[in-house]
Amino acid sequence: MLKKVVSVHPGDVLITSCTYNTEDRKLATVGGFGILEEMCVNYAHYYPRSQLELCKSAVDPGFLQKFFHLVNRFNSEEVCTCPQASVPEQFASVPWNSFSRQVLGALYGFAPISVHCNKSSAVRFQGEWDRQPLPEIISKLEEPSPRCAASRRQSPAGPAVVSIGEGEG
Repeated sequence: MLKKVVSVHPGDVLITSCTYNTEDRKLATVGGFGILEEMCVNYAHYYPRSQLELCKSAVDPGFLQKFFHLVNRFNSEEVCTCPQASVPEQFASVPWNSFSRQVLGALYGFAPISVHCNKSSAVRFQGEWDRQPLPEIISKLEEPSPRCAASRRQSPAGPAVVSIGEGEG
């Protein structure tokens, strides 16, 4: 939560970054709602009222396909780069090693993004939203200090079964 009101003007960009480290997993972590998936979300309260309801962005699909092809050629393995396969299916076939992680990280640093913004009526705003260049960052917020002491294990190994005891009485 910001400690002071921030004015956002036309042309300004709000960027969400995840800091949860999933590098120790055997498979890539793909965005979604599941316990082993990842999604960064911001809720912005703004005034005056506007028609903006939702904005989301992702790396351009064409550049992501180039990543899958490159990883396939480098690893000489069968990585599914079939257009009919979903992105999660393609990521599931990627050998999740340091090469794949570094190439994907580099891709995220330069590849254009596709943006999708909806009005309150759930209708998409008109305009050219695909293959947008990454915004130039001219100022950053201060890094937040961690609230909890760092643990040796930063991410869960997987889902865990939790037993909630029955109340007595």
